[in-house]
Amino acid sequence: MKRALVIVSSALAAVCLLPRNTGALVRYDTGRMTLGGVELFQDADDPMRYYYLPTAPSLALWESGAPQLLCIKFVDPQGNASGGLLHFLATLELPPDQIAELEKELTKKLPGAKLAGALPLLEAKAEQGKESASFQVVSAVLSSTGEGGFTRSLITSGHAPLTPGSRAAVAATLDPKGATLLWDSLNGATSDVSVSLAAEYEAMVRGYNATISAEVNTVYEHFSAVLNKQQGYTKRELRQIVDTLAHDNVLKVEVFDRSKSLGIDATAMEGILSLVTDKLVNLIFDAQAGLAKMPEQEAAVEKGQIERRQSRGAFVKWFAGTGDQPYVTDNQFVMKSRKDVRRTTFNLLLARDTTIRVPVYLAGNMGGLYREYRNNQEVFRVVNLADPAFQTRDVRFVLDSEWASLFPTLVNWVAVTFRKEHGEGRDATTDQAQLTGPEVSKGTLERVIRYPRLGAQGADWLGYQYRVSWSLIHRDLVTLPKEEGKWLSGTDPVVTLRPPLALATAELEVDRDLMVERGVKVAVVEVEEKVLGKAETRRAAVLRVTDTESVVKLSAVHDPAAEPRLRVTWQAARGGERKAGPWLGMGAGYLLLEPPDMNPPKETP
Repeated sequence: MKRALVIVSSALAAVCLLPRNTGALVRYDTGRMTLGGVELFQDADDPMRYYYLPTAPSLALWESGAPQLLCIKFVDPQGNASGGLLHFLATLELPPDQIAELEKELTKKLPGAKLAGALPLLEAKAEQGKESASFQVVSAVLSSTGEGGFTRSLITSGHAPLTPGSRAAVAATLDPKGATLLWDSLNGATSDVSVSLAAEYEAMVRGYNATISAEVNTVYEHFSAVLNKQQGYTKRELRQIVDTLAHDNVLKVEVFDRSKSLGIDATAMEGILSLVTDKLVNLIFDAQAGLAKMPEQEAAVEKGQIERRQSRGAFVKWFAGTGDQPYVTDNQFVMKSRKDVRRTTFNLLLARDTTIRVPVYLAGNMGGLYREYRNNQEVFRVVNLADPAFQTRDVRFVLDSEWASLFPTLVNWVAVTFRKEHGEGRDATTDQAQLTGPEVSKGTLERVIRYPRLGAQGADWLGYQYRVSWSLIHRDLVTLPKEEGKWLSGTDPVVTLRPPLALATAELEVDRDLMVERGVKVAVVEVEEKVLGKAETRRAAVLRVTDTESVVKLSAVHDPAAEPRLRVTWQAARGGERKAGPWLGMGAGYLLLEPPDMNPPKETP
């Protein structure tokens, strides 16, 4: 039996030594209480430590006590409602005064107890195939986006503010009807805007609990009473003997098991339970060596057991009447009483705890805010868009249509860098825009850059600066202005984009019948251009006798002081002979080309 108990003790020690996460773990089955509408949870290891669960999400507050909320209703210059804006931060913290009152009530109800802080929450696990929605805005106005809805856009941080000091952000823009409805809704005790939160907390729950208790009481009572009268050698003996033996054997085994529902392996616990139970049954009910063994019974008072009784001597027996024998009376009363009590008790507790994630769903409403903060311009205000501070200006950068036709052959792209200085320590407005060859080919010839007025007075707010970069095919990047750090200035609402080059065009005409008559098959036109001081020659056109058009239009870019020129090389229809003509200027805009005679010489008879 000693060996069995050692095994049990070792198993229990192994169970007790299993590691467990004790960081902010609370009890689920016991230790919960509600004070002032706030639920408190007992720490899993320290019964005097409690955590509170905030009742609902609420608006975050500034140090001044004002809510971190901004609600703007803006109107157009004609005074008509044109929309609204809502932005606020939500938190899951209790105000400091409420926490102090809660701790006071806890100490009053349970002296010595301490409030450890907010119950640590975890973000709720997302359902399979769905995104996590731990923080949501519940509102008919704010959720009705799309066609026919009141909300133009709604953005939320999407994650609940579960850690201390964290915030969840909500921002929305509304159309005129939505702004009016929301404004009026915030005036009531319950508004149309609520925030909901889904989270979880970790709690310790008893998954397996087995209690074994045994109690054995063995009571043995013995009573003897004897009255002896021995006078004149007559004897009367009264014997009364009472023996009583009472056994109370109690064995209780109580098992609480929800290991299957919690996913706990309770095989080891069940093995220990079976072992201990079997040993206790054998120990209690074994009448030979166990606790049920009968105690040794007390013998009753027998004849001759009376104290001080003396027998007659041999001399007296032999010689009657002689000698003097002291006489002791037989009138004696002897009582015996014995009580033997043996009591044995045994208790064993087998427990297995586990951690579960308990879901929490909280919701709070933003009601009554307008009545309390209607005069606070930092929270509620109406804005007139006619105010210079809200004016904006569009500057259009339009590609010259004459250059647009050259994009597939001469230009890759054109880009604009924009800058507007606002002064008074404000950051400048900067932006960029570009037009690429494929976009121009599809008919896109302009880009719009917008900048705010920011309350600037006078005509100075119309001025801006810009730089233009041109990427020419097979050439270096051309930038205006050329100097790094320099800017072009402008005040016009439209800027025409042209590169810092001249564009020359010329029409070439050749008589195809004359080409056939003079034995010319093909004419190749080369153009020499000087761009940024560098001259390059490229093939610009090929004239064939089979072409249906007799006129070809050519374009060339060049430095303004350097006129481009062209040259035609003629190739004979037979023999492969080539003749290059002279370089001709393109300034005239029209050139009539006359092919040379490239027929083979006639043989003399």
